[in-house]
Amino acid sequence: MASVLIVGASRGIGLGFAQAYAADGWDVHATTRTPDDPGDLGDIPGDVTLHGLEVRDAGQIAALAAAFEGRGLDLLIHSAGVLRGVSRDEMMAINADAPMAVVGALLPAVERGAMHKIAILTSQMGARHGGGTPSADYGASKCELNDRFREMEPDWRARGITSVVFHPGWVATEMGGRSASVSVNESVSGMRRVIDGLEPADSGKFLTWKGTEHAW
Repeated sequence: MASVLIVGASRGIGLGFAQAYAADGWDVHATTRTPDDPGDLGDIPGDVTLHGLEVRDAGQIAALAAAFEGRGLDLLIHSAGVLRGVSRDEMMAINADAPMAVVGALLPAVERGAMHKIAILTSQMGARHGGGTPSADYGASKCELNDRFREMEPDWRARGITSVVFHPGWVATEMGGRSASVSVNESVSGMRRVIDGLEPADSGKFLTWKGTEHAW
């Protein structure tokens, strides 16, 4: 049975990934900050294991990694992020620092898996325009995430791991708003198709949910 860990699965795109992979018979591991009150995540039928995780908590990251000690993960998807309601420093910690910390801790498990794939959700709002860094807090945090990914990815590739960052589209979630043009199902289905077809030569790319390359 193929296995996937989805970081940030309690709602939105992360929840959509958990539902889709569980429906297809995957061994799904899903993180939430509130495992005792998982909401819709707790209602997913199938082989779903919940893990408590606050992505800024080093102790909880270490505990999550320890849960996979000696075990393999075929696919790691980092979906957790925040758009508003926190300070610039907090947004940077959640959107840029945390993905690198979480992925770094789980690399050994991904190495032990059969597929060796990592997908991190970013945003087109983090792309530079005219060479400058986006000024808005969210865009700046995603730009920093992209930069750190490009710095770290060659090391991951050397360990046999294929990793990409995704712009998931403007998705109709609590974060994206209900007037967004892309449904959760469309975004998740598109990214899953791309993930399924990833080859080592694709590692390091910034892709859209449709599979096209996005400018950095």
